[in-house]
Amino acid sequence: MKNNKFQASPLTALLLFLFVFFCFSIEARIYIPIDQPSDKKMPVAIKPLLPWEAKGDPKLEKEISEIIQKDLEMTGYFEFIPPMAFLEPEGQIGLSIDTINFDHWTAIEVQALIKGSIERNENQIGVQLKLFDPFLKTLLVGKQYNGKLEDVRNIAHRFADEVMLALTGLRGPFNTRIAYSALTKKSNKAIYVMDVDGQKNYRVSHDKSINMGPKWSPDGSQLVFSSYMRGNPDIYTVNLKTQELTQLTNNHSMNISPTFTKDGDRILFTSSISDDPEIWMMDLKGKMIRQLTRSLGVDIAVDFGPDGNQYVFSSERAGKLHVFKGNLDSSASQRLTFVGHFNDTPVWSPDGSKIAFCSQDSGNFDIFVMNSDGSMIQRITGGQGNNEHPSWSPDSRFLTFSSTRSSGPAIYMMRWDGANPTRISKGNGILPSWGPYLR
Repeated sequence: MKNNKFQASPLTALLLFLFVFFCFSIEARIYIPIDQPSDKKMPVAIKPLLPWEAKGDPKLEKEISEIIQKDLEMTGYFEFIPPMAFLEPEGQIGLSIDTINFDHWTAIEVQALIKGSIERNENQIGVQLKLFDPFLKTLLVGKQYNGKLEDVRNIAHRFADEVMLALTGLRGPFNTRIAYSALTKKSNKAIYVMDVDGQKNYRVSHDKSINMGPKWSPDGSQLVFSSYMRGNPDIYTVNLKTQELTQLTNNHSMNISPTFTKDGDRILFTSSISDDPEIWMMDLKGKMIRQLTRSLGVDIAVDFGPDGNQYVFSSERAGKLHVFKGNLDSSASQRLTFVGHFNDTPVWSPDGSKIAFCSQDSGNFDIFVMNSDGSMIQRITGGQGNNEHPSWSPDSRFLTFSSTRSSGPAIYMMRWDGANPTRISKGNGILPSWGPYLR
């Protein structure tokens, strides 16, 4: 009987293997490994957007490309080729693989090319953005966004996130916001919210008191914080859409450092209701559920791990302030730090691998990062003022923090290893909290 099974020749088999391997390589390629040294940057070119059928807007064409570039520059992963080095003729309309002369870009060693177009019709805009690999002559990302003029910055941030996903394998954090406390002109402290690049900054609390330590709800719709607006440090929530303010505690005790649980249904905070400051749990209406810690000294600054059950906090139970790990199902705790004089504000990375905290190790405060089991502690700031209050980006690659490196305290962003620290707040700021991805 004849065997009808296909018998590939050695040459056919080799060509088939190379085809499959090549397709797989394009799809699975990571252009920038997460652990790449900070001094090795990827050359990128970005051109101002082109008008679509003469219905563009010169201001927006330039603004969108500038926002994308600033976002990517903050990561420390990229270097941008200056426009004076471009070989492509000015105004050339090439937005597809067959209309782009990639030799213009490979000749100046551009490894990633961003181009696009925009159409404006009164208050409505349509934006097309594309990311190419000039050497492989491949489209890596192609997106079409439609919205209103007020959506320009969000559109640019969303595409910067897509660029990060295509080149690093992880979505970027640019379509998010940061909440923080800042000193007002009347020497009070108010809660503010801003985009990651410091733009679209607005005030959330409007009373004339001290408002501190905002933390985001998991869905990004609310903030919880501590305020003296009625004379006593109490816990409040604010709905960012309706501006509705809700007072949760009224026990004539110190109530500070609140945070939402991972399901968003409860709040953990420190209260001196039992004399010694301990960590308590309450619901969103302020009903006390239970006391989580019972120890001598202060227990403060709680933050949850990604599983929603484990949490980290700072405690004086060992004498000096150190970082501990707790569990909602148990009263037991595990000590994580054994060095440093004042280890405070621990925060758990969303991917669960690391914990960042600040410590007064040699005079000033600095930011440290360790594995979630307490091993491999690394100092990631040093020699530039006080650096405090770390908070992770939702992709676990970046930290926002407050620093006095430029006189007064301001909000900064850096890579988790301390690379590329960049100031993002226009004015002063402390106690930043990095919010979730916007929907």
